[in-house]
Amino acid sequence: MSLFETFKIGNKRAKNRILVPPYQDDMAQRDGKVSHTIFEHLMRLVREGAGVVVFNSAYVTRQGKSSPFQLGIAEEDHLAGLKNLVTHIKAEGVITGIRLSHAGAKTSERVCGEQPIGPSSINFGKDFDLSRPFDEDDVEELCLFYAHAIERAEEAGFDFVELNGAQQQLLDQCLHPRHNNREDRFGGKLENRLRLATMLVKAMKERIKNRLMVGYFFSIHDKLEDGFNAKHLKSMIKILEDAGVDMFHPITIHVMNKFFDSEETLLEWVSKFTEKSIIVEGNIKSTQVLKEVLAIDKATMYGIDKALFARPNWYQFLQKKISG
Repeated sequence: MSLFETFKIGNKRAKNRILVPPYQDDMAQRDGKVSHTIFEHLMRLVREGAGVVVFNSAYVTRQGKSSPFQLGIAEEDHLAGLKNLVTHIKAEGVITGIRLSHAGAKTSERVCGEQPIGPSSINFGKDFDLSRPFDEDDVEELCLFYAHAIERAEEAGFDFVELNGAQQQLLDQCLHPRHNNREDRFGGKLENRLRLATMLVKAMKERIKNRLMVGYFFSIHDKLEDGFNAKHLKSMIKILEDAGVDMFHPITIHVMNKFFDSEETLLEWVSKFTEKSIIVEGNIKSTQVLKEVLAIDKATMYGIDKALFARPNWYQFLQKKISG
């Protein structure tokens, strides 16, 4: 599999497998609209050769806003800027996605306008406020927020969305046994800790059918100490697939790190348990690391670190180093 070959994602064709992942989530205007900084940053990378772009994590409701300058997809006012940028990016022949996010407990009333919600009462530190455990009414609202968000994503012209199940955001908090001590249908066994995620996926799929692919961005390295193992990963992927997830985006501290006391990377483990598309990411800062992960030959798209994108003529540099 070549990094530079075209491939299909859903019913769209990307010009190569180079993916620009979100790097920081505080580049938008204060009201969540697309900023000149975001526009110029992404347009530079697509004009220089990227095949796929995932927009910054976008909050689906102000309640889930994690930082003052986070991108938003929560209101109709957010649409114009998103649509304009997507239109310009797609004119370059590039596939576009957006990460849908809810901060859960990892925010403050100052930022999100109310007491944060989480799976349990959580306080991430002095910059955050103690969360209240979400209730059934909150869950119903969350399903609507995500359903409306994917509708806006479709209207803006995105080719896919991915749910943020990492970065200590709400869905990650639900999965982590240290943050989720509930005793109802959202806590305890793995299926319950993933229940909110599956409900959101189903709500989104029901709203737009199969017109947009739905991905799932997740991390597990911080859960290994609590006993998360290969069987849990296999079950997690099956549960999410059954709910309607179309592709997986595992993030690791380093893409070549080995998992579960084996000689295999997380990419290799995930590929054992699914035939869906996989986005691989995790400190791909050099062509040597990129060559190593390409040799595994299990990923569909390769999320490259900003250090490589910062090089002048980075696309030609990659072509020379990878293909030459």
